[in-house]
Parts: sequence; structure tokens; C-alpha cells
Amino acid sequence: MFSTKTMFLQILTPILLLLISSSSGEAVKSSENVGVCVSKVGRSHHQPYELEGKLPESADLEFKDLNLCNVFHDKTCCSASLMLSASLALQDLATHGEASKDCLLWFELLECSICHPDVGVQSVPLRICASFCDSVFEACSDAYFSSNTQVIVPCGAGTNCEKASELESNGTAFCEAVGFSVQTADDSVEEPCYGSKRDLVSAVESFEKAVRLQDLKNKRMILNLQICRSVLVFVLAIFVYMWVRQQDMKRDARRLTRNRIRRRF
Repeated sequence: MFSTKTMFLQILTPILLLLISSSSGEAVKSSENVGVCVSKVGRSHHQPYELEGKLPESADLEFKDLNLCNVFHDKTCCSASLMLSASLALQDLATHGEASKDCLLWFELLECSICHPDVGVQSVPLRICASFCDSVFEACSDAYFSSNTQVIVPCGAGTNCEKASELESNGTAFCEAVGFSVQTADDSVEEPCYGSKRDLVSAVESFEKAVRLQDLKNKRMILNLQICRSVLVFVLAIFVYMWVRQQDMKRDARRLTRNRIRRRF
């Protein structure tokens, strides 16, 4: 059975993503979500959107199979080919980077910024809120990354790696080293950024409600399983009783037949 902490992390990812979807809300509402996808520049491994110049769409099966950025699957400019490198990076972070569950959660939120439907239609470059970068860095400070002349990436097999806290000193430097542009000013209509701090408070509150709801659902599921098991045992007991009874009746019938035959002779 999943621990409460594991359940906490599984639920927290989509909740934070959903809350962040309104993070730069007022700012990106200027597009009113009717804009077309505009490819972002500035990060080395970000390819152009396959939906460049088209409206955001529901994620296709191939993208869904990556099991990444799930909350944006209903409406996004992203595709599997665009996010494959992010998926592999998270696998490396989990396998070789010795990342905690919290780090994996926050780093996925960072990687998924490009898939936010409102970010996708913005004509301005993608910028990450500095406060959000601080949260990512705090969660991933003990995880291992490798560094080259351009960016740092999650530690891979056979590479020399160091802890994030040894490579960078703060969240802004970390996000920039990973390849993102950071906005130090607060999120605003004029200057939107992904992952504003004000929404994280409501995310925690929403999460606590979700945990209570999930606990209730789990208790109901366990109760239903117990009831089903009891019913199954009861039905099986009746079946066994009827089978034994039927066998007894057959034996009695054979015994009666033999007695009748003996009496004739």
C-alpha cells in the first residue's frame, strides 16, 4: 500500500501544475487562450513546436505515453518529440542523480513550463519566476548534475557529477545553468513569468484537501475490497456446501440401489 508521503507526491504534481497554469494567469489572458503556438528560443534542447502557427491541441497518444506534464495534456503546444529529452533527463535524475521525490516533482514542473498552453501562445520568451527557481533549487540541492561548457544536466551513466549546491549557489543561477531565462521581478500583466510564488500557497491548501479526499477514497476502496472478499468467501462456502451435499446424495442413492439389489437375491 502506498505511504501517505508517496501519495502526497503523486497528487502534488498535477495540483501544482494546475495551479501554475493560472500562475501567469492575468498576464497571459491577454491572448485569451485563442493564440497560436509560438516556438520559444533560448534553451539549447528546445525544438520548435510541431504546432507552430496552429492552436494548442490535446496531447496525442505518443506524448501521453511519456507520462510527463499530464495536467497539460488537454491543451498544449508540446509533442512527444519536443519533450523526449525532458523525459530522459528526469529518468537520469531519478536513476543516476539520486534525486529525492521532491526534487523529481519540482524539476518536472520546471521542464513542463514549455508545455503550459498559455506559455505556448505567448509571443514573449519563456521566463521562470525567480521564486519558483528557488523552490526547485532547494528541492534539488543534493541531487547530482553534470556540467559542460553550456548547461548543467541531470547526472547520466558514466559521467562525472556534482551536487547542484556545489555547482550553483542559488535558484536563479541554477535555472539559468539548466538553460532557462529567469525573471527576478514579480509576476505581472506586463511581465508574466511561469510559477509565481503567490499561487504556491493556494496549491498547498488545495493539496491538503486532495489528500483528505484521496484518503477517504482509499478507505472506501479498502472497505469495498473487504466486502467483496467477504461476499466471495460466502458464495464459495455455499458452493462447497452444495457440492458436498450433492456428493452425499449420490452416495446415498448408490447405497440404496445396492441394498435393493441385495434384497432381490
